Amino acid sequence: MKYLPEWARVGVLAIDERHDEFCEIAARLKAAKSDDEFLEVFCELYSHTVSHFKAEEDDMDGMEYPNSYEHKKEHEKALAELDYFLDKTKNGKIFFARAFAKDRLDDWFKTHVLNMDSDLARAMKL
Repeated sequence: MKYLPEWARVGVLAIDERHDEFCEIAARLKAAKSDDEFLEVFCELYSHTVSHFKAEEDDMDGMEYPNSYEHKKEHEKALAELDYFLDKTKNGKIFFARAFAKDRLDDWFKTHVLNMDSDLARAMKL
């Protein structure tokens, strides 16, 4: 794990690998200099997040995970927010998405890992 902080490791390799990839893309997003680069990396982050959530939801569906509904609802909310900022970015209002990436993306990730994904990992290890 090159990009995933120690605190974010949940002990399930598949989840930790997806999170490491998310952190790598998020770092590139925040470092993007040009608007074109930012849009390209934001699209990559969005695509990764869709497949990341799909994989997690497949994991949930493959077991009797009691918090599946709530976890999937959190995924829906996160994708709706990413959709909103992706639309802003594609329509030339990149400032809003840059502010989201700088000010909110890390906090969202931390909250999601510590509250949702750590519980999923715990259930997967049982």
